[in-house]
Amino acid sequence: MAIDVRMRDKDPLAQFLGWFSIGLGTAQLAAPRLLCKLVGASDKGFAPTLMRLMGVREITQGTGILIRPRPTMWLWSRVAGDGLDLSLLALTAVKNRRARTLVAIANVAAVTAPDIYESRFLSRKTGPVRAAKLIRKGVTINRPQDEVEDAWSQSSELREKVDRGGGRVSITAAPGDRGTELVVEFEYDPPAGDLGAAVQKLTGSDLATQLSDDLRRFKQQVETGQVVRSDGAPDGHLLAEHLRQRAAQPLEEAVR
Repeated sequence: MAIDVRMRDKDPLAQFLGWFSIGLGTAQLAAPRLLCKLVGASDKGFAPTLMRLMGVREITQGTGILIRPRPTMWLWSRVAGDGLDLSLLALTAVKNRRARTLVAIANVAAVTAPDIYESRFLSRKTGPVRAAKLIRKGVTINRPQDEVEDAWSQSSELREKVDRGGGRVSITAAPGDRGTELVVEFEYDPPAGDLGAAVQKLTGSDLATQLSDDLRRFKQQVETGQVVRSDGAPDGHLLAEHLRQRAAQPLEEAVR
């Protein structure tokens, strides 16, 4: 069982807008001529250069949103960028009179609404900036509480990892006489904000991902006396190993 409780000011909508900016900006830098064609603009002359400049703006804004715990200024800069984009598209529509430009205007307008909403939402935030997120990771173990407490006291490596992460541990009786609940709680505030969190998540180096594996193995050890392993995963089921997985491939024809 895992429960994430938000403490920080930035909500999922701000995160989405940050990643959206980086994705759009990357496309504008990588394929400016194609993007020009998609919005009904010329793919010659200064237009591709302007598209690249807009891409740099988007990536800068997205990075600012993801790094800052309360990215109010960066979200308002997105609103200003939306206004500039709509103005440029309006000029393009008057000049070229293409339906695809009207579609592009509608798409930008659709993104402008959440940009304004989120900018106003964060502008109403007052007091100290809250950057951390409270994380709780827990398991229910089918053993008496005193047995779980003894096992935890003997798990020096896992206890040291929790201590290094500033974690707090609680061991209590599970509801309905279903064994014992072990819960680890800590505040998560990675360097570089959501960008740093994404890197840690992808590499499996964040404490939350590690605890998901560690607590699962601890539960198995206490309940069965061993950690279940398989030939395909001799080190046990590790979330970080998912990155190395690939789709099943057909076997090569056997050599006769």
